[in-house]
Amino acid sequence: MLSDEMIASSQKSMPEYGIELLDVVIRQIRYSDDLTQSVYDRMISERQKVATGYRSDGNGLKAEWQGRLNRDKSIKLSEADRQAAITRADGDAQAARIYADAYNLDPEFYSFWKALESYRETLPGQKKVLSTDMDFFRYLYKVK
Repeated sequence: MLSDEMIASSQKSMPEYGIELLDVVIRQIRYSDDLTQSVYDRMISERQKVATGYRSDGNGLKAEWQGRLNRDKSIKLSEADRQAAITRADGDAQAARIYADAYNLDPEFYSFWKALESYRETLPGQKKVLSTDMDFFRYLYKVK
């Protein structure tokens, strides 16, 4: 629009010089120094507004991805805990079966073994004097 006005205004004075003006191309518009700073400030403000919009969109996507990540992490951890509980229960069942089989094979040996484990746990911290004829010490002081 500014180019059209410039052509119309200039074409009036050109014929007296023998020149025909066909087109005007604006290469640069220079504002006054006061106006230049306000134009730059407005341009900076607009760019910052666009950048803030991009940051906001990016933060929204980041929050969405972190939410998915945390959900996936929770699912995997709960599945791992479930699998660990199953494995632990299978191990406990197998240990109970082995103890039961051992007890059934030789009940006297099993009782002896359990008594030795009990001695190991209780005697190092024992602060009382106990009689040797107690049933607790039957394997330790058994006379044959």
